[in-house]
Amino acid sequence: MLLAAAALLGTPAARAQVSEGLPAPVRAAFPDADRVDADDVILTSEMAARLDALARARIQERMITFYTARRGAQVLGYAALQSHVVRTKRETLLVVFEPDGRLRKLTVVSFLEPPEYKPADRWLSQLEGKGTGDRLAVGDDVAPITGATLSARGVAEQSRWLLQALKMAREQGRVR
Repeated sequence: MLLAAAALLGTPAARAQVSEGLPAPVRAAFPDADRVDADDVILTSEMAARLDALARARIQERMITFYTARRGAQVLGYAALQSHVVRTKRETLLVVFEPDGRLRKLTVVSFLEPPEYKPADRWLSQLEGKGTGDRLAVGDDVAPITGATLSARGVAEQSRWLLQALKMAREQGRVR
């Protein structure tokens, strides 16, 4: 309870240095890190409404854990594991960010829809280097996936709102 309240306020109690219990995909994304901090960000209604508008997406999740990887004092990057429903089943993405907040890499960690709807690594790679100033719209600056429109839209939407959420959390000091 105290941790959840502290997370709302963005206080240090909401922050934890992670060593044991770090999700394997996050650990694999930052092999050179000597430390990974986990910051839980709980979105207020106002924050969620602002993200809805900025990301052009309806924000379903009110809690995000951002992982900050470091080597010494240097930030190597950020990551978030996020799940969403594609059609009727869930997909979990590992979204890795550069230290400046741009997308570094997206990886599908879990995909419960039929395999033919799963975005290929090659398709995901087109999002690398994109930032909050990019539109990230399927058919605009993101190529569609033939026969898997919902998958493409879902990844683009998740990318948009996580980019904006990380930016907001960093500006508010909720992510170290």
